[in-house]
Amino acid sequence: KIQCKKVVMAAKRLSKQEDYIVGSEFDSSATRGPFKFQVGKKAISAMTLAVKNMKVGERAEIITRADYAYGKDGLRKSNGDVIVPPFATLCFDVTLLKC
Repeated sequence: KIQCKKVVMAAKRLSKQEDYIVGSEFDSSATRGPFKFQVGKKAISAMTLAVKNMKVGERAEIITRADYAYGKDGLRKSNGDVIVPPFATLCFDVTLLKC
């Protein structure tokens, strides 16, 4: 299991979502606690690939294109509100707490 202290994500590129602000933070463990996941489960491909090569205590900025993140569908809340627009390139600021 992997535990990240801070996962701050910001969309850098947008599709046709004009109301989405480029560079806006859409998730942060600073307010909800560390993001915990098992490699290969529950995390986007980019996160799984990156943290496998990190050491405990290491900090990394991970920039990923859409096909290693949320792809053509993006990420939505259960009510349909867009969290991450389709085809968004994302930037993660990650500190690996433990594995």
